[in-house]
Amino acid sequence: MVFFLILIFSLSACGVNNNTRDDRQVNLYIGVKDRESLNMISYVVDEYRKANPQTKFNINNSIGEKIDGGMSDNGNTDVAFISRTDMLSLARKGILSDMRNLYRENNLNERYYGASRYYGRFNDRYYGIALLPYTIEILCNEKAFSELNLKVPNSMDEFMNSLKVINSTGKSVPVVLNEDMDINTILFSMVSNNLVTARKLENIYDSGPSAYKSLGEIQGCFDSLENMVKNGYINEDTFEIGSKSTLKNFEKDNIPAIITSSYYLGDIRNPSIKCVEYKNPVMADVIISTPVNDKNTDGVDDFIKFILSDGVQKKLFKKGFVTGDKKVNVSGGNVNKSVMEHLKNSTENDMAIIYNLPKNFRYNISKEIDDIFSGKYSGSEWNETVEKSY
Repeated sequence: MVFFLILIFSLSACGVNNNTRDDRQVNLYIGVKDRESLNMISYVVDEYRKANPQTKFNINNSIGEKIDGGMSDNGNTDVAFISRTDMLSLARKGILSDMRNLYRENNLNERYYGASRYYGRFNDRYYGIALLPYTIEILCNEKAFSELNLKVPNSMDEFMNSLKVINSTGKSVPVVLNEDMDINTILFSMVSNNLVTARKLENIYDSGPSAYKSLGEIQGCFDSLENMVKNGYINEDTFEIGSKSTLKNFEKDNIPAIITSSYYLGDIRNPSIKCVEYKNPVMADVIISTPVNDKNTDGVDDFIKFILSDGVQKKLFKKGFVTGDKKVNVSGGNVNKSVMEHLKNSTENDMAIIYNLPKNFRYNISKEIDDIFSGKYSGSEWNETVEKSY
């Protein structure tokens, strides 16, 4: 919370939230709170402010209020940085504008990976674009694997077999996550990838329990996790929360494997570190959107065009991020190259399933997985998740 308030103060140093406006003012709505997202928003806003020092930024945020109220009241929002789940809710209420003209004018369909675009899509309209898409990667250290008399796995099946050996040594696999995630929802996203089409989930978004209970195939994710536990591939001690310091130890050959967001991979340089090839889920924590009642069209277009420009995206790439902009990404090592390929080859159905479910599903999914690790598998985890979420 302290970090969030510091960010808001920093961004609004040239103006506070009020009802006055002029052509050199952009009103921002920030509906995300995790550190990684706020860092990214702060960076692109500061870059714009340096290039356009005459522009004021006024900040509104979602602390203590409903997001639809914060977005729709008095026309005080020009650009919103929000989660996909909030984007879906706001689009259904008619609060967000269709950004197809911005897509066309900035040639986004050609310049950007599909991963950036489909995170902003709902019912065949584009209500936003991802600020930074990222993939969930399984990384293995070749040297640490050889010390366990193991070969680096080339597939998910081979990785699962390796986990049995890692478990037997008493070692855990660190999971380095963005702040808004937990281990269980990441595991669920990995197991459920491509199981239900994105459009099918969009079509029933927040339509009530009966619609979600009809997706019986999702129970298969919980069944798969139960089989992994029962057959000794994973247990409640297999994974542990890691941090940026974990990545440093991993690079020093002290850890056999980690699971991490590609957000953190900019500093990985060790050539013995390899990515396991599997069907990676793609995630995006921040969507850039605009409300239907915005009257600052020129200012909004200029601001978003700046963020999505090759120049700003190239700066993000130089800071260690693989961006959504195809042109600026240049292969610089095994891991970096793999992430680019995973983004390039991703489809809309690689969007992590949790981003197409109402937000309150996440906690209940995680709780059901905790129960599986504790030996409380029921075979009805999905129906129980739905019931607890409504």
